[in-house]
Amino acid sequence: MSKAVQEQVNKLFEAVKDLHSLEEIKPHCEAFNEFINLKTTYTKDSLGTVLSRVGFYKKFKSLPLEQGKNADLVEKFDKEGNPKGHELQHYCLRFCGLSKEDWKDRNTTTRVNDRLSGDGQEVNPETYLEVTGKLLESNNPHELAVGLIAATGRRPHEILARAKFTQIKGEEYHVMFEGQGKKRGEKPVFKIATLYPANYIINKLNQLRELTKDFIREIETEFKDDIATQNRKIEDRRGNSLRRVVQEYFGGKDTETPVLNFRDSEEQNDCKALRAAYLCLATDRDCKGSLGSKMLHAAKLAGHFTNETPTDKDLNHLVTTLGYADYFTKKPVTFPVIKTTKAMQTTIKCSPETRDAINKLCKEFGNISQAQTLEKLIELSQQKPGTENNERLAELETNYQELVKVSESDKQVIKDLQLLVKTQQGHLKNSQETTKQHLETINSQKTRIEELETMLKEQTTQTPPNSDIEALEARFEARFQQLEELIKNQISQQSAVSSQELPVTSHQSTVTSYQSAARDRNQEELELMGNAELWKSRKTGVTEEKIRRCFMALCDYNNEVSTGDGDRVAITNIVLRQLSGTNGQVVSAWMEQHKDEILQHNNKFGMGNQKDANNLYTVFNRGKDIDKYLEVVKKSLFRN
Repeated sequence: MSKAVQEQVNKLFEAVKDLHSLEEIKPHCEAFNEFINLKTTYTKDSLGTVLSRVGFYKKFKSLPLEQGKNADLVEKFDKEGNPKGHELQHYCLRFCGLSKEDWKDRNTTTRVNDRLSGDGQEVNPETYLEVTGKLLESNNPHELAVGLIAATGRRPHEILARAKFTQIKGEEYHVMFEGQGKKRGEKPVFKIATLYPANYIINKLNQLRELTKDFIREIETEFKDDIATQNRKIEDRRGNSLRRVVQEYFGGKDTETPVLNFRDSEEQNDCKALRAAYLCLATDRDCKGSLGSKMLHAAKLAGHFTNETPTDKDLNHLVTTLGYADYFTKKPVTFPVIKTTKAMQTTIKCSPETRDAINKLCKEFGNISQAQTLEKLIELSQQKPGTENNERLAELETNYQELVKVSESDKQVIKDLQLLVKTQQGHLKNSQETTKQHLETINSQKTRIEELETMLKEQTTQTPPNSDIEALEARFEARFQQLEELIKNQISQQSAVSSQELPVTSHQSTVTSYQSAARDRNQEELELMGNAELWKSRKTGVTEEKIRRCFMALCDYNNEVSTGDGDRVAITNIVLRQLSGTNGQVVSAWMEQHKDEILQHNNKFGMGNQKDANNLYTVFNRGKDIDKYLEVVKKSLFRN
């Protein structure tokens, strides 16, 4: 939904940036407010954050402001509500988004106060560390990420992309942390506690980065030089997956006895609950001083307080830490020990094939870690002759030799099939001349179709340019009727060709069964499906077929239906994704396979000169309301 809001903000900005009267600006503001009220479900608590995130306030503050033309002079107030001056404010900021009263209501909340006023929630260190340890041993990137969040208290985007841990000499359960989010340009480096050994946590973070490097590279490529947007997109794309893991392992709304008790006003656990539990356990383990020293310690762990030489004014940041201070523990927090050997602590370089083989063995041995798998392989290799393991290996070798033996009867079957194939090849050779004649007939029909399409194109070009949607739909309908007649004629010709059968031998039914097994029936079924049926299907290959049909529909629209008067649509990842409703990564992969056709089509109409399909983020579509043109294409897809 925030993407739709982003588009509306951009549309509003482009419409009013050059206007200089309230009468011209106000209708655009009313249209924007109508969208927010009718098309979104944001509350006062979330709307201000969403608008700020998509750059609403920043955009209009960047414009040159003139009182009485595009801005008004408004009164400013301090935190206590006392007037402290005036400032110019663009009309859009006055009439759109939250009002002054809305902001006041939004900032008046008692959630933290309610949490601290209650009894709080107890966290059991033993069960929390046990679950965290299981997650850290997982090869699933979502589970491993949650385990690292639980063990270090870092935010999801920090663990997935930004965090850098450096071991501190002589401190087994602490690291220097770099990559703190929400610091607006600052890059603090400070010490944090780890609930598991530091070297183990660093190794697990490296393992996670290897599993997610393609995902992070995709985000960084799409939003170059914009770290804040990258962080938001990382959490947007992985937020639900991580929350599902947290709820599965620590407790969700349907869990009767959650591992981690729900915080006040929350129905289930999420990554913020893990952050709060971490601060409780790490502070209780490492800080035995006064209440004030514990608060300061927790604030430093959270990154709310990073100055090495703090002043009393800096202590205001402790208020933020209070929002995470509702957990407590009655049991001592222990220091988990990871059993590793010296060899396990050394990085081993291997080929991708070897790495894949090790990962496969990890699953076969019960989803254990790579280190545990190597340890088990070493143990097996050191078994003495005559042991139970070697006996089992000998038994498996015998069974394998029996399986690979080919009986005499099997050999005879193979010979018969080879003879059958040779016979059928002779029949096919005899029919080549007939097939050649059929192909010539089809080619002549194809030439006739091209002539008719040229005639149709000449008729459509005579139509006066008109960007009206009804006119575009009428042009699409006329084109479909013409093409339907052409297709019917072609099908009739092809049916006549296919009616001539090849000679049948006594073994033909057997050969046909072997040939049918080799054909890709699934793809044939997809190609025969209508669009409505295809969009409901869940067969393998449906996604790629959807993208292909949307691409063909867009090409047909640009070539034959659009007038060229600003109503053409460049084919990009965003357009294909919006039209087909498929995942952006799948669209990227399809575009890479068909980049030549895409680039040729876009360049044909001067809609971009990009060098590769994955970078088709053309500016041709910007500033245009392409949704109405895509709606015409959608109707053409589902007209039957």
